[in-house]
Amino acid sequence: MKLILYISAIAALAASTQTLAGALQDHQVTTTEDLIELCSVSADDPLYNAAMGFCLGYIDAALDYHSALTAGPKHAAITCPDSTVSREEVVVVVVEWSKRDAQHLKGELPVTGVMRAVAEKWPCSGQ
Repeated sequence: MKLILYISAIAALAASTQTLAGALQDHQVTTTEDLIELCSVSADDPLYNAAMGFCLGYIDAALDYHSALTAGPKHAAITCPDSTVSREEVVVVVVEWSKRDAQHLKGELPVTGVMRAVAEKWPCSGQ
């Protein structure tokens, strides 16, 4: 009986995950505005977990790429957030920045918007 409950739970989880993934599958994130839309999904939205997973993953990737590019001598860092800054804090900064700097939302890649927001909030000293 426990095995049947376990298999049923796994099947239900798989179905719900596929539903969420399917719902976001058609959502193209090609502009900063698209990313902000996902990062701003309400916690009571059924797609919240999937949207925030994408949002956090995208922002993490942008900042990791920045770190990799600036690790060597060829490129200077454009942002220097403290190591204690959480992913969720960065999301808040990016969303708040988008409210003040809307002219860049439709015409720029999401990575550009992320970097504009974090560079404004956490500029590197001496720049």
